[in-house]
Amino acid sequence: MATISFNAAEVEPSSFDVLPAGTYEAVIANSEAKPMKSGNGMGFNFEFEIISGDCKGRKVFAWITFEHRTSPDAQRIGREQLSAICRAVGVTQLNDTVQLHNLPMMITVALDKNDPTRNVIKSYKPRKGGDGQGAGSGTQPAPAASGTAPWART
Repeated sequence: MATISFNAAEVEPSSFDVLPAGTYEAVIANSEAKPMKSGNGMGFNFEFEIISGDCKGRKVFAWITFEHRTSPDAQRIGREQLSAICRAVGVTQLNDTVQLHNLPMMITVALDKNDPTRNVIKSYKPRKGGDGQGAGSGTQPAPAASGTAPWART
């Protein structure tokens, strides 16, 4: 038994409902490289956070296969998805997935056709009016010392 002092009336419960299908402005808030459960390769778990509109603050997740030793098609598709993310935020040379963090892009979200209680990301595009931040430069600005997110700076 654990003794705690907690008042549930003071904290709103989290919602894990699926996002409605649509296009959202989002950033990658977190990423993690992981081996595949099958042992046949590795990929990345990306956590996207919606940064505007009615769903601001909501999260959606994507798994992108980077290396697959037994399925060249899975590897090709995963690398195409990673390329779309990189192009959406203007990163042309990726050395670490942290380079993709906190850079705004537009994501198109749908319901998973096999499990409508889950979202899938169908596309990654630059925000309107640009080809992604730092397009062609291959580098990204360092976070501001103030802690202000890059998309919130003027």
